[in-house]
Amino acid sequence: MSTNIVEAIQTRLESMGMFQAQFAECVSATPAQMSIFLRDKGSLSIDSLNKSLDLVGINLSLYSNRNSLAKQVAAYLLSKNISSIDNWTKNDFAVFTQQKTISLLFDVKSKEEYIELEKSGIIDIESTFQYFKALVSYYMSLEGIKPTASQAKLALATLFNDSKTENSSQQAGKIAVGVAAGVLTVTSPIICSLLAAAGSAASKQVGAFSLFTKSNTSSLFAKAIDFIKK
Repeated sequence: MSTNIVEAIQTRLESMGMFQAQFAECVSATPAQMSIFLRDKGSLSIDSLNKSLDLVGINLSLYSNRNSLAKQVAAYLLSKNISSIDNWTKNDFAVFTQQKTISLLFDVKSKEEYIELEKSGIIDIESTFQYFKALVSYYMSLEGIKPTASQAKLALATLFNDSKTENSSQQAGKIAVGVAAGVLTVTSPIICSLLAAAGSAASKQVGAFSLFTKSNTSSLFAKAIDFIKK
């Protein structure tokens, strides 16, 4: 079951033992604004919302930071004429790129363990080295090329061709899962450009689906599993 940002903040406030009025003052909102927001009946300014997330310890910058690092590493590897990273270990990445933070990523030893982590709903698989490696591989494959609307339509056609044996409700469910998974990485310029270019709801869905779900063979999830098996 999905959790929206209001539910997440409410849960954190309860665990912190902080009153709404105190919280409102800390994030530059009025008690009335905060009360309406926490009842999911209104919104906060971007500044207040960012302060709220910081105060309760929800760090969305982790996703954009990892994404930026993956792009930086991909560009560096391409500049050194590296074309394949299939057999590279976490230590290889950290040493060759001099990005020692890569060594802090969680290493998964088997495909089964990776899938269990993804299914658990309590572990962030984007914190794994295999996911990071898949992301670097993806950016290396782009080589500066941005996804287009036609590519999104082709990906959508491929999705439905691969899902011929499923009924329409199953297909729609899989796409919905893909959209939910893609939300966490919406800060990526690549994803934003894909969604903007696609123009239609179907293309927006496939933008998230084709990159971040396990059901598509070209997804980052699938690539991560491939790297585990090698």
